[in-house]
Amino acid sequence: MARQPQDPTRQVTFQVSTAQRPDFKHPLAVYVFDARGELLEQVAVRDGKVQLSIPKAGLGRERVFVAPVSEKIDAKRLTAVLLERLGAYQPVLQAGDELTDQIDIPGFIIDNWPFCFCWVHGRTVRKSDNRAVCNARVHICEVDRIPWWIERLPDADVLRLRDDLLRVILKPPIPDPGPDPWPIVQGTARSKDSVLRFARDIGSLVSINPQPLPPGEASSLNPQPLPPGVVASLNPQPLPPGVVASLNPQPLPPRYSDLLSPEIQLALYSTSPLIVRRTLVNNWKFLIPWLCHWPHWWWLFRCDELAMLTTDTLGRFETTIFYPCGGDHPNLYFWVEYDFGGGFETVYRPWIACNTYWEYMCGSEVTIHITDPRVPGCDDEPDLPGCQVVVLSIGRNIAVRQVQTIGVEGLTNANQPFGATLEPRVDFSRTELIDVKKIPYYRWSYRRLSGADGIATTVDQSSVPINVWSVMTRDVYRHYKVGTSYPSDFMGPMPTSGPNAAPAPNLFRIRPLLPPAGNEWVVLNENIDLATAYFDTASLAGTPVSGPPWPDDLAAGRYEIKLELFDAAGALVDWTANGIDLRITDRDAPFGTGTITTSPAPTYNRISVGGNTMGFRMVLRVDNNRCGAEILAVGGTVTPDPVCGFHNYASPSDTATVSFIARHANGFADYSFVTARGAGPVIPGASTSGVVGDAGSNGFIKIGSFTDSKDVVISMLLGSCSNAAFSERLDVLATATNGYSALTGYNASDNAAFALATPCPSCSSEGNT
Repeated sequence: MARQPQDPTRQVTFQVSTAQRPDFKHPLAVYVFDARGELLEQVAVRDGKVQLSIPKAGLGRERVFVAPVSEKIDAKRLTAVLLERLGAYQPVLQAGDELTDQIDIPGFIIDNWPFCFCWVHGRTVRKSDNRAVCNARVHICEVDRIPWWIERLPDADVLRLRDDLLRVILKPPIPDPGPDPWPIVQGTARSKDSVLRFARDIGSLVSINPQPLPPGEASSLNPQPLPPGVVASLNPQPLPPGVVASLNPQPLPPRYSDLLSPEIQLALYSTSPLIVRRTLVNNWKFLIPWLCHWPHWWWLFRCDELAMLTTDTLGRFETTIFYPCGGDHPNLYFWVEYDFGGGFETVYRPWIACNTYWEYMCGSEVTIHITDPRVPGCDDEPDLPGCQVVVLSIGRNIAVRQVQTIGVEGLTNANQPFGATLEPRVDFSRTELIDVKKIPYYRWSYRRLSGADGIATTVDQSSVPINVWSVMTRDVYRHYKVGTSYPSDFMGPMPTSGPNAAPAPNLFRIRPLLPPAGNEWVVLNENIDLATAYFDTASLAGTPVSGPPWPDDLAAGRYEIKLELFDAAGALVDWTANGIDLRITDRDAPFGTGTITTSPAPTYNRISVGGNTMGFRMVLRVDNNRCGAEILAVGGTVTPDPVCGFHNYASPSDTATVSFIARHANGFADYSFVTARGAGPVIPGASTSGVVGDAGSNGFIKIGSFTDSKDVVISMLLGSCSNAAFSERLDVLATATNGYSALTGYNASDNAAFALATPCPSCSSEGNT
């Protein structure tokens, strides 16, 4: 909004004349800006006069523009730069102490008036999968017109521009421009896959497709003779004396001699910056194909922002901008920001010289392809290409490749068994499977392969039988977003009757590309939204359900799980016959920020029939045994005191036997036993750690399957003390995992204490009678 002048009583009046174009009748206004670019006032020209509320002394510091009035231009958007770009007339009102009273607008300025309106619209998409990007900020800037820019180059740069132009013409063909780099740094040169965008006909100089070009298409030279009149003729200025005689232009190669007329060639070889400048200005369109290939310092174009827009849920944006009706269409450049949660960051800002829409064709759609891999799509996540099934992991932390297949089959590479609820994660080529191949269902099953020790083929009759397949039937859901709510969609097991009936029992739906409402699946809880099934190992028959003391897990052992696909008729699918590619990841979980590649699953992980893949398989060692921890009473040559724990010793060479029970039925636990004197320190010779069932450290020996013991010399325990109290701590930690973390609920611990002292000396009493 215009600021009120400081002293409205001090006014200056000017006559405003359009006499050079007497037919021009459009209303005019005068705009005054201060040195900071702030609009001071906007005054309409009435009856050929305008009265400005600015002191005479201020006219030398303010910028004054005359321009046509348009009701569609928001006064808040007017700036000195915008008016300059629109072709507003900027008169010289005061020279020294002389103040003019007449503003005569040149005819060639009026020829570009009034202002026209240009509808600019487009969309932002991810280049990798063409998904729309919503809630991005699109900045639209107008770039300097090339003739205007050339006019303002220093003489030395004009000659250098000429030299570069001739150099690239003499070294054909034009290389393909390069891809927009990421992160994008303004002014960085590239060599291929950029876009030269040009809106209007530039003759046969360059075979550029009419505006707009989709990103990735390269412009190429079309060395055809120029049709008459395509290239503007050289302004016939006389050469400075001696210039003609000094010229020794080298002829261009025959293949390209028809690109430049002899007159233009002669002018470009001139040593006069004036002639070279005028030639380049008149033939500026010839420069377009070469903008990507010159040193970046040439193309420090000014780019003034016209609008900042936010993309909608389909990635679209639009606005209206203005340009002089009699002039060129605007040259538009676009850059994009995205907010990842910590404020907006630039995610697309390619090199201006290569990515400007020169003379933008109003109304044509601009498609911005964003390569920043962090930017999400605003619809559902992208579908897998081709026809793939990628078995990713068990939970978040155990990829398929992290489960051992030989030796201790079914343990993780860290020798951990599995327990509690296991959640296999799988990615599907959903569109190809569901819509094209009509394979909308899957099913996970399991069977027991061994007894609790991982080897035996006979098991307790109250537990899970050997070699009997069972389906994982726990309900599976997926959340999706609708407005500000997050409903869930049921994935299975689908009923066999009703509107969503499956053709066979216990089939689960492959999650479709889009949810039943809205357009975005979301992960609110990874245990719900990423699991394709639930293997509830803690609910298997024979698994302990109460304690302590906890009974042994009779359902422990090796289990095979399998994933199968089913078609719309409920028939089992032959993966090989249907061209389904079974894959696993090439990297261990948890998966970080880098690219996670996949490879075909090995033979071990394939269910094969007649050489064809019929499903995916893997073996998991399941063990839900709880740990046991018990510290036994101190024994040895000291006096026994199992109740109070107070022991007398006769000599420092006596021994105290410390012992404990660290138990896990199948040895899938680690233990730590620590003895400390008083508040410390820990006594290493009376402490130990290791794997349950194995011999400990520091001289502890096994006196039973899970009992460790050591006779510790009293002097080691006492140190410099003659009497002391001691604490004992035993921790037994289960190593079983559910794919997210160790099952700490299966851990056990115990605490105890004892004291060592010399016996009281015997004493006598004398009585008096």
